[in-house]
Amino acid sequence: MQAGLSVPSNSFSTLVIDGLIKINGVHVPSTLSKGISKPAETLIVTEEELGVVGALPPVRPPSKHPPPGNLCLRACLDSDRLGYGRVGSVYPLRMDGADQYALPPLVIKVAGRRRSDDLAREAWFYEELEHIQGVAIARFYGFFTTEIDLNSEVLGWAESDANYDEEDDLDEVNQIQGDNDSNDSWNNRWDPEPIAECSPGELGTRIIGWDEVNERLRLRDPPEDKPVSIPKSTRTVQSPVQNGSEKTILSVLVLERLGDHLPIGVSMDTIQPDVHEIYSDMGRFGVEHMDVAWRNIVAAPATQESIVCPYHGHKHQWRIVDFDRSRKSNFPLDQIEYGSNSWLRNILKNLAKGYVVDPEPF
Repeated sequence: MQAGLSVPSNSFSTLVIDGLIKINGVHVPSTLSKGISKPAETLIVTEEELGVVGALPPVRPPSKHPPPGNLCLRACLDSDRLGYGRVGSVYPLRMDGADQYALPPLVIKVAGRRRSDDLAREAWFYEELEHIQGVAIARFYGFFTTEIDLNSEVLGWAESDANYDEEDDLDEVNQIQGDNDSNDSWNNRWDPEPIAECSPGELGTRIIGWDEVNERLRLRDPPEDKPVSIPKSTRTVQSPVQNGSEKTILSVLVLERLGDHLPIGVSMDTIQPDVHEIYSDMGRFGVEHMDVAWRNIVAAPATQESIVCPYHGHKHQWRIVDFDRSRKSNFPLDQIEYGSNSWLRNILKNLAKGYVVDPEPF
């Protein structure tokens, strides 16, 4: 923890960062403003057998933060990329004016060229899960965006473009839209015609029937040695150009820096209960991760004190990351736990044997 003024994590409205953008081959400082997160679709199950008739997902508890602040966070990229995924790349940050604020080591997650909406959706889940930041997920210091020129060179975008699979994204969109030209038999089972559509507050809601729920739950219980492949969740395919202009959007998350991934080739006996508990913590808010995998479970930070879990009465040693595929639903907690635990048992069992078996994302 750096010395300085202790401030809440929602204190920053502006991010000024060096080392992220080049224009004509020259690094230029970037100024990003606090962005607006994108509420995720909410899944409502209505069938009596599930015991949730008329039930809505848990309401987001009132924030414990003071009103958002108007401070400026100044930083620069500190070293090479820490990791990357479908949505973006993660880099460590070094604070400028380190003695100004008391902050833990931070990282920045930079959305790929076509992934700003996905990152805005992930930001919404960090806001939704504010009460378990520092408990089961990373502390969240903001979602920031800016418009940049199309000729700007953004760190990580070249790799993102190389790995971008437009057909993969189109397949995900077609699943929800019912692409009848596809031979994928899931199109008729995974996203049938909704029973109803409504929008409670800002959240879009999809209501499904028990037959589909039962099929999903059955498929969540993977075989002992090899997880089954589950269809991916829906998201839009984004254009890098905004409104036909010569600008595009740059989006980032600022988070506390976490530790290493789960160890490989050691006993999981003492680790497994804690990992199950952090997914249970998330489920209490009606949130399903939908991408349970070794790559998305990392150690709690060594430099920042963990908060005692209000549900389990102790400090968790592990954290969940990457919420771009997550969803909120009115599934009962035991059903959410069943889904995550089915995957976790297989993942942890194989880690103990010395190898990683990650299921494909939903």
